Amino acid sequence: MKLAVLYFCRRRIQCVTSFVVHGNAAFDQRRYRQSSASNAVTSFLFQNTRLFASNSSAKNSIPEISFDQELLDTKRIVDQAIALYSKNLQSLPLDASAIAAQIASLEQEQSDPDFYNSNSDRVTKVNQDIAAYTRKLSQLQQWDKWKDDCLVALEMIQDETITTNDERSLLLSELSTTATQLLKDSERYALELLLSGPYDQAPARLVITAGAGGTEANDFVSMLYRMYERAAANMGFSVTVEDTQDGDVVGYKSVELLITGTNAYGMLQGEKGAHRLVRLSPFNANSKRQTTFAGVDVAPDVMNELDLKDIEIPDSDLEITAMRAGGKGGQNVNKVSSAVRIKHLPSGLQVKCTQERSQPLNKEIALKRLKLQLLAIAQEQRVQKIQEIRGDLVEASWGNQIRNYVLHPYKMVKDQRTSWETTNAQAFLDGELLDDCIASYLRWKAEQDNE
Repeated sequence: MKLAVLYFCRRRIQCVTSFVVHGNAAFDQRRYRQSSASNAVTSFLFQNTRLFASNSSAKNSIPEISFDQELLDTKRIVDQAIALYSKNLQSLPLDASAIAAQIASLEQEQSDPDFYNSNSDRVTKVNQDIAAYTRKLSQLQQWDKWKDDCLVALEMIQDETITTNDERSLLLSELSTTATQLLKDSERYALELLLSGPYDQAPARLVITAGAGGTEANDFVSMLYRMYERAAANMGFSVTVEDTQDGDVVGYKSVELLITGTNAYGMLQGEKGAHRLVRLSPFNANSKRQTTFAGVDVAPDVMNELDLKDIEIPDSDLEITAMRAGGKGGQNVNKVSSAVRIKHLPSGLQVKCTQERSQPLNKEIALKRLKLQLLAIAQEQRVQKIQEIRGDLVEASWGNQIRNYVLHPYKMVKDQRTSWETTNAQAFLDGELLDDCIASYLRWKAEQDNE
């Protein structure tokens, strides 16, 4: 801007000088006007020079105000993080020293030469306990480190010997990052305290199925598949695609995912239900707004015979269908009926397995998955026996949705159970905000259970 004003003034002054030197009396009036314009430009330049100087002074004072405000905001985050950290420590059944003692005791048992020749269930239990205690101890040590780093950084920022803005800004940036990490991890642990179910720590088997809406529903399944895959990665889980069934035009008719990680089923169990999408359909020739649905089913993946041995399902309650798996694999999957679908008639629940090349193996795996899903449903409906499960499974259709994804005429994602909502629908579909919605559901569920 300065260079533009100076260039403009220079050109005007040159023009005036040219008329003064080479002009004649006939242009006296014009020269007078040109001279007035030159004077006006000179005055404009003088005033704007003062304006630039005042703006420069104002800009030099902004960083101090911005730094102080940023420091106050960061202190607020630090206070929240340390308060939640202290609350979580009080809720721990064992402190760090007790956890370390438990790990030492289990490792001593594991070091016995006959340990792996003993009961396999005990071996599995010990290995799982060691991993859980080690993970918890590492988490406590990390919390302590983050808390100490926050306190040291605050003390250094307030030290009067540190006078340069660069040093203070660097310390403030490190303090903000550390405090945010401590706060998020503490919030995650507070949510894990709400997970007390027998299968909450198990991996989750998540199945997305197209509902009402045709081609649009198949595309919606692919959108949810992408959302859950990214959200699971953000939450520290790993995702394995177990089975897919392509749509006729685009997307998928169904997608089955195995999500593994600590508390995977507990965190994702609330996703079970019908999901509704409203948008201008790209598959509609008239670009009309269209509503479509997809169903999400979540079940724990615990292939433990001890958990399933007491579950007996009469053959009369099962409808077993063999089919060709299709897809890659040659003649075995395309010409041999190796895939198995089992339907539980009283509840309407269906399970399909295509991962093995043998029909008996697929039937065995499908039956185990069916029992696991019936266990999860029995827990939800608070019944003592599988036979008491009601056949009121939610369908992916109008009036049954647990969450709405509205992309037209406005953008909003809203959970119908908790009233949690966001207008950043694209970020939610990118998997960036799903953990916030899940946290809201877990708190709501805990309140419902306490009533």
